[in-house]
Amino acid sequence: MSGLLTAQLISCDEAGFTGNNLLNPEQPFFSYASHDLSLREAEDLIRRVRAKHSPQIPELKAAKLLKSARGRKLILDVLDALSGRYIVTLYDKRYSLAAKLFEYLYEPVLQSNNALFYRHKVHQFVAMFFFMLMRDKSIEGLAGEFEAFMRSLDPADAPTLFGSQVGANPMIGQILRFVRGYNVIIAQEIRDLGRSKSGKWILDLTGAAVSSHLASWGQRHPLIEVVCDDSKPLRALSGLHDVMVNRPDIVHVEMFGKRRALTWNMSKPLAFASSAAHAGVQLADMLAGITAAVPGGGRELADHGQRLEGHFHDDCVLPDFDIMDLESDEAPVCWFVLEELATRAENGEDPLEGMETVFAFAKASLPQFRRFQMENRRTAGSASSSKSRPIDFALNLFFIRSAGQARPMEPPGTRRVQGWSSDWRNLSEARRCARTGLSSRRLADVSERWLPRRIFLP
Repeated sequence: MSGLLTAQLISCDEAGFTGNNLLNPEQPFFSYASHDLSLREAEDLIRRVRAKHSPQIPELKAAKLLKSARGRKLILDVLDALSGRYIVTLYDKRYSLAAKLFEYLYEPVLQSNNALFYRHKVHQFVAMFFFMLMRDKSIEGLAGEFEAFMRSLDPADAPTLFGSQVGANPMIGQILRFVRGYNVIIAQEIRDLGRSKSGKWILDLTGAAVSSHLASWGQRHPLIEVVCDDSKPLRALSGLHDVMVNRPDIVHVEMFGKRRALTWNMSKPLAFASSAAHAGVQLADMLAGITAAVPGGGRELADHGQRLEGHFHDDCVLPDFDIMDLESDEAPVCWFVLEELATRAENGEDPLEGMETVFAFAKASLPQFRRFQMENRRTAGSASSSKSRPIDFALNLFFIRSAGQARPMEPPGTRRVQGWSSDWRNLSEARRCARTGLSSRRLADVSERWLPRRIFLP
C-alpha cells in the first residue's frame, strides 16, 4: 500500500475573461493562475489573512482588495505565503488576436514545413507587425473584421481581408496578398475547424492556459487532481483534458530549443467549483486578478509585481518589440520572406518549394541592406532642410523572383515603381511609436510611408 500515489490538488481560475472578444478595451489583459495548496491549506491561509486584515467583503476578490491600502497588503501576504507554489500566465488580448492571424491564416498554407518558419520567428514577426498596425485607424477596422471572422468562421464577416480591393494602408498589403492568393487552402482549414468541438471557442484563451499550467504541474507532481472555476469554454473542451486521466508516462517534445511536457497524469476528470465555495479556487482567482492588474497598476503595485516574478509561465503571450528591431537580423529576413510568400500567392506558386533557399538568400543579402542602411543615415543627417533619401524597403536587399533565383538590385532595363518606395528608418520610427504609446495618428503618418508592394518592374 505504500506505493499508492495521492493526487495533489491543483486549483485554477482566470481573470479578464471576455471569451472570443479580444478587442475589449475595458479589459486588455487576460490572466490565468493555479496553485498546489491542499484544500485545508487554502482554507487556513484565507482564515489567517482575514483575521489579520479584516476585509469587509464576503469573498477575497483582487479587484476589490486593490482599492485600499489594507487590501493591497492582504494580497502581499497571500503572495508571500504562496511563494513557490503557484503559476501565473498573462496575455495581452490584442497581441493574442494578432498571433491568431498567423496561426489560422498562414499556418494552414505552411503547415507541412511550418518548423522552418517558427525556427526563424516569422510567426512572432507577423504577430508584432499586425499588433503594431492595430494602432492605425485604417487597420483597426480590419482587426475587428478578423475577430468577427474567427468567431463566425464566415469569410463574409471579413470583406477587407478576403475581398478584392487593396486596403488603403499599404502596410497590410503583404498579408492581404497572401490570404487572397491562398484563400482556398485557408477556407478548407476553416471549414474543418467549424466542424470541430473547439470551433466555437477558437479565440478563447482559457483552454490553452489550462493545458500549459497542468503540463507544468505534471512535472512537479506524479498525480494531480484539478479543480477549476466554472467556465463554459472549459466545459466544452473538457474532453481534451480528460484524456490525461491515468497517463503516468509523460510525453515530452523538443520545441524551439526547449524540452516541454505534452501530457500529465490526472486522477480523475476536471472538476468545477465556484470561487465563493472553494477556498483553493478563491486563492487562484485572487492570483489571476492581481496578475491582470499589475501591468497598469503603477507604483502602487510595484511590490506585487516583484512578488509575481519567478512565477510566470513561459507561455505568457505579450508583445516583444525586439522582433521588429532593424539592428538585428530577424526583422529584415522575416520581411524578405513575407514579401516572397505574398508574391508566390499572387502568382499561384507553391508556397514552400525552395523556401530554405529563400531564407538563406535573405541572410546572405543582409550586408547589402546594412550598407544601404548606413547610407540612408548619412543622407538623412547631411542637411536638416532636406528629407532623407528614400531607400526602397523589402528588397533594398535583393528581389527574389523564385526560389534560388535572385535579381540584383537594379538590373539593366528596370524602372523604379513610383509611390512604393520607403525606408527602413520608418519601421524603426513606427516601432518607437508603438513602444512609447504615441498617438495612432502619429503611427498612421509613419505607416503611410512604409512598405512597397514591388520594388522593380521589368
